[in-house]
Amino acid sequence: MVKRAYKWVWTARIEKDSLIALQGLASNLGFIVNTPGGFEGNPSPPAMLDALAAAYRRDPAGVKLAFKVLGITPDGEPSITIGERES
Repeated sequence: MVKRAYKWVWTARIEKDSLIALQGLASNLGFIVNTPGGFEGNPSPPAMLDALAAAYRRDPAGVKLAFKVLGITPDGEPSITIGERES
């Protein structure tokens, strides 16, 4: 029997449409549950968020820039355009 690393469980309140969109994004990016069981084959937003966290740990400035370019900001507006550099 293989000992598994503990996984944290975190519950966040989001809009139903946001959940559906995150499931679609996870599926389109290939983040699919591959553990045998009732959820196998379903999209895995938690795995996608783990990958995002790993990318942020590797390159915080790169992830921050990507979010800004895509408009993933509190007000939803891009705060920088491609080709523009932060000072």
